[in-house]
Amino acid sequence: MKKYLLILSVLFLLRGVQAEASEAGAIFLIIYPGARPNGMGATFTAIADDALATYYNDAGLGFQKGKNLSLMHANWLPGLYQGMYYELISYAHPVTGGVVGGHIIYLTTGETVGVDEKGSEIGRWTTWDASVKISYGTKISKTLALGVGAKWIYSFLCPLDIIREILGPSYRFGGKGNSWAFDVSSLYIPNKRLQLGLSLQNMGPNISYLDAGTSDPLPWTFRFGIAWHVFSSATNKLTISGELTKIVVGFGDDLKNIGNPNTRKDAFTYIYQDTWKGLGAEYVMAEMFSVRGGYFWDVVGHRVGATFGGGIDLKGLRFDIGVDAALYDFPTSNYRFSLSYSF
Repeated sequence: MKKYLLILSVLFLLRGVQAEASEAGAIFLIIYPGARPNGMGATFTAIADDALATYYNDAGLGFQKGKNLSLMHANWLPGLYQGMYYELISYAHPVTGGVVGGHIIYLTTGETVGVDEKGSEIGRWTTWDASVKISYGTKISKTLALGVGAKWIYSFLCPLDIIREILGPSYRFGGKGNSWAFDVSSLYIPNKRLQLGLSLQNMGPNISYLDAGTSDPLPWTFRFGIAWHVFSSATNKLTISGELTKIVVGFGDDLKNIGNPNTRKDAFTYIYQDTWKGLGAEYVMAEMFSVRGGYFWDVVGHRVGATFGGGIDLKGLRFDIGVDAALYDFPTSNYRFSLSYSF
């Protein structure tokens, strides 16, 4: 992939990609992984029954009894950049007292070609982001599990020589940043039909890409999910799930606006619109075939639309596909392909 960048574009990139919902850096952390959750409108916090729990809800590990390995690949939004792709590998393993797990996420936007204001090429490089996480979940009662996770975050945006070419030779470092964060979560299953999940994620220090004192907050995230097993027999199962996700960066300003009578109504409206909402369903037939559908609302980020997917399970080896291209207001395909093995 080639992106032709003017000076202002590079400066913008180095300050951290700005998301309307969060104004945060390292926003690759809030891309939903997994074909199965994706097909269900990104509603997995209250389900979290495989290794993807290490992303959505670490507490889900506490209810798992076997090992699970999950892989995912996605050619990420090729309608924007052909070379962009997203990879994830996650694993869960029972130990005495609970289940440990972890995942690795890798996202690249492909090759970048930098040009100056005259159109002359000044360099080529590959931008990429990665995160490595270790998780632990344990049951503290028959109905409640708690989970924790710690992650290391790395982001490479631009080589130092390109920064010096644009901003001057005085810069000693820049163009890349790293940070750490932790997650805490819970999963409550009061009966065979109802599940409630809660997760607080990406809580850590700011990430900085330059040596000039500027930094961007991580996308601190709050998730609340509910799953209802409409029916579950020996061979067939129907689950309906819903989820709310709020990126809480800048939430303090929202609270101040709520406290002001002149801005209270607009503040509540903005918080509601800036909260991502998902609704999904999964029907499993003969313990082998799965059909999924969902709907996702991110009004402020202009991502609203239907999702769908499906899968096939052959004695613990499951292949899934999830599609959410309808969310975007530009032409693109967006497929997630997942392979999961339980043993």
